[in-house]
Amino acid sequence: MVERCVLAIEHDWRIRKLIRANLEALGLEVREAVSEQHGLQMLGECRPDLILLDLELSGGDVLRLVDTLHAKLDGRPVPIIVLSTEPPIRQLLYTDEVVGHLQKPFAASVLLEDVCRALDGERCTAEDRGKHEKGSVVENQIQRGD
Repeated sequence: MVERCVLAIEHDWRIRKLIRANLEALGLEVREAVSEQHGLQMLGECRPDLILLDLELSGGDVLRLVDTLHAKLDGRPVPIIVLSTEPPIRQLLYTDEVVGHLQKPFAASVLLEDVCRALDGERCTAEDRGKHEKGSVVENQIQRGD
């Protein structure tokens, strides 16, 4: 079976750690980028099945960033879940590429549910999601400030 890949473009190392630990526990490969430019570079190195995108990286032009990401994918449809401390602009949520929004801070269970939905549930069973009902170790460490 081919391993599915998630590209997490996020500036906060704590959020990246939460994403990596929880998604790898589901058997997904996780690639990380810390900036918009780094994320675009990573697209040349991997072919993600899903992109988690920190909206704070865009400098305010989120629609341009989403367009740029998809141009680098040569038209291959890859769903994007946006991450932000504030609700995203309405126009962004009505694009074909953006399939979800996670408002920071978010629970690991919410991350898993949205990722599973975006990946059509192929790798996420109810049993997998149930492992995280009480929060992951990483999520609990982040909430405590470890």
